[in-house]
Amino acid sequence: MSASTAGETRKINVLVVGESLRLFSSFRRLERLGCECHFAESHREVSALLSHTKLDIVLSLYTHQRLSEMMALLAGLRVSMFYMLPVEEGCWWLPVLRNGEHCLGTPAIRTSEFTYVLIEIIKGITTDAPPSGPSVV
Repeated sequence: MSASTAGETRKINVLVVGESLRLFSSFRRLERLGCECHFAESHREVSALLSHTKLDIVLSLYTHQRLSEMMALLAGLRVSMFYMLPVEEGCWWLPVLRNGEHCLGTPAIRTSEFTYVLIEIIKGITTDAPPSGPSVV
């Protein structure tokens, strides 16, 4: 385990899964909130990323990817996942996992409110982050 310098905040790793580069670019603004954005277009790319990156938030825009397959990849991880459901005008965000707990079936979130939900999750992660320095395991 590498030691962090005092006051250093860890990056929040956000994965955006989908096929459209245009959609990816709209999530770049998360980097201003202290997030490091990762992008994947396939199940294989997600698996490869998980082998070396601890994800905090997953945003699935990939309508061809079955939700159950994505959930199986993230099983046992402390991650929050949302699935974008396109509707006639815009989309709704469906909560799928919250801190690793299944929450599919909870109310969907309008796009206009989704940014605030993400900000709250990011604040929660940075607040719950373990203090930097040596730890006893």
